[in-house]
Amino acid sequence: MRIAIDMRMAGTGEGIARYVEELVKNLSVLDKQNHYLLLTQKEFDLKGAPANPNFRIVKVRSPYYSIAEQARLPREISALHPDLVHFPNFNVPLLYRGRFVTTIHDLIHHVFPGKKKSRWFHRAAYRATISSAIARSAKIITVSRSTADTITKTFGVPPEKLSVIYEGVGDEFRTADPDAVQRVLNRLGIKPPYLLFLGVWRQYKNVPLLARAFDILKERGLFGGELVLAGKIDPFYPEIKKEVMSIKHANSIRALGEVRGADLPQLYSGAAGFVLPSLLEGFGLTGIEAQAAGVPVVASNIPVLREVLGEAAVYFDPHDLNDLAKRLTEVLSDKDLRERLIKTGRQRSQEYTWEKMAQQTLQLYEGVLGRS
Repeated sequence: MRIAIDMRMAGTGEGIARYVEELVKNLSVLDKQNHYLLLTQKEFDLKGAPANPNFRIVKVRSPYYSIAEQARLPREISALHPDLVHFPNFNVPLLYRGRFVTTIHDLIHHVFPGKKKSRWFHRAAYRATISSAIARSAKIITVSRSTADTITKTFGVPPEKLSVIYEGVGDEFRTADPDAVQRVLNRLGIKPPYLLFLGVWRQYKNVPLLARAFDILKERGLFGGELVLAGKIDPFYPEIKKEVMSIKHANSIRALGEVRGADLPQLYSGAAGFVLPSLLEGFGLTGIEAQAAGVPVVASNIPVLREVLGEAAVYFDPHDLNDLAKRLTEVLSDKDLRERLIKTGRQRSQEYTWEKMAQQTLQLYEGVLGRS
C-alpha cells in the first residue's frame, strides 16, 4: 500500500516535528513492504534512519497553516494516489477527499485559544479545521487516554474511532555520559544544582507559579541553586516573562530560550529535579524524558500526567503555590524519596518507546486499509 505522511514540520524542533520524525525513522526500520511518500518542504535529517528504498521524499509547495495548505495541498496529495494519508496534526485540508488518519495531540487551543490580534479568525479557523478532521478521519490517533476522553466529550466521537498510541523516549535520554553532561552545562553557563523546566512560555504551562514557588525556596534558604527555564518565550505573552522575572530572586533564574535537541539529554541529566507545572497537556513527554534521564519529577496533579507518569512522580495542585513549594522541598531534601523517584522513574520510562509507537501506528494503517 502507498502511505503518505505529512512531514512538513520536520526539522522545526516542535513537539509534533519530533513525533513525526521518530515515527518515520522507526517505520523505516520496521516496514520493508509498504511504500511511503514523505511530504515535506525542505531537507531534513533523520539521524539513525537506515536507507530504505520504500521511502521517498516528495516536495510540496504548501506551507503549514497557510491558504495554500487548504487550496493547493489537496491537489498535491491527490496527484500521488496514496491509499492512505497520515496527518500528524489537526490541520487537515478541508478539501482533501482521500482516506486519511489524524493524530490529535491535545485540545489546548480549545481551552487556551491564544492572544494573537486576529484571535477570532484563528479560533474560528481552528475549530472548523479540527471539527472537519475529526469528522472525516478514518481513525483518530491520540497520545493519551485522557486526551481521547476529552475528544469524545467535546466532539461526541465514538470511542471505537479513537486509538490511543503513546509517544516514546529515545535511548539517548537513558545513557547520558557524565563528561558530556559537564561539557553541555559549561557551554550553557549552568552550574549545578538546578531545577529544570522545559517548554514554551505560554499560559497553560504555568511558568509564573513555578517561579514564585522557587522564590519561596530561595527566601527560606531551602535551595542554593538556580531555576533553569529552557524553551521558547512566546512573544504574544510578554506578561509571563514580566511576572517570572519580577520575583525577588530573579537573578537565580536562567532563561535559556530554545535548546537544541542534542543537548537535552545532558540538560535533563544534570538537574536536581524536573518540574512540569502545566495546567493542561496532551501527553507530557518532557516528564517521561526526565524520568528516563534519572531525574526526580514534580508534576501537576492533572489526569493526563497521572496516567503517563504513574506513581513515579510527586504531584501538586497546579493552582496552589504553597503546595508546589512544599513538594519541591520534599524532593530536594528527602534522600529516600529521591532515590525511589529515580528508580521508579527509569522503570516507568521503559514503557514508552518510539519503536512501540511505530509498530502500533503501522497496525492501525493496516487495519484502516483492511490488511494485516
